[in-house]
Amino acid sequence: MAQTNFMGFFFILLFLLLTSCSSDKLTQQQKFAAYTNALHITENLSKEDLQLDPEFVSSAMERISNYYDDVTVENVERFTKQVYAENSFLCDTLHIANGAYEIQDYFTITVERVNTMRVRILYYSASGKEIYARWTMTISAEVLADGAPVTTYGVSHFRLNQEGKVILHQDFWDASAGFFELLPGFGEVIQRLRGNI
Repeated sequence: MAQTNFMGFFFILLFLLLTSCSSDKLTQQQKFAAYTNALHITENLSKEDLQLDPEFVSSAMERISNYYDDVTVENVERFTKQVYAENSFLCDTLHIANGAYEIQDYFTITVERVNTMRVRILYYSASGKEIYARWTMTISAEVLADGAPVTTYGVSHFRLNQEGKVILHQDFWDASAGFFELLPGFGEVIQRLRGNI
C-alpha cells in the first residue's frame, strides 16, 4: 500500500513538473477570484459588439487557431505577442499567466516537456464582447498513456482589445479526465473516487 501511495505521489509530482504548474500555488478559489478580477479589469478594454464585426472576430480567431494548431517552441516565441496583448490574462485551469511575456514563458516551458501539443478550435461564437470557443486538445508526453496521444475537450472564454489581440483567456476543461486519469497508478484512484461519489 505504501508503495502504491508513493508511486501515485511520484507521478503527480512528475506531471506537475511536466506542465510547469509546480510553481503555481493558487487554489481553485484563488483562480476563480483571479478570473473574476480579470473580467472586471478587461470590461472597459474589450472591443464591444463583436457580432457586428464578423471579419474582426474571424481574423482574431484565425490567429488564435493558427497559434494553437501546432504548439512548438519556435511558434510560441514567434507568435505569442501577435496573439496576446501586453496586458493579457490567461488561466488554463492549471496555471495563471499575466501578460504576453509570462504566457510565452509558460507555453515555452510546457512545450519543451511534451512530445506534441495541438489544439483544434471546433466552433466559436461571439456576442457582445465575449467569444466562446469549443476545442479539442491533443497532447503526447512520455508520462501520459505511455506516450500515446491523449485528446480532451474544453471551452475557452476570450476577450479581445481594439487591435484584435487577446486580453482575457480563461479555459474550462476537466484536467482530471484529460490528464490525471492517465497517470499510472493515480488514474485508478480518480476512477475509484468517482465511482464512490
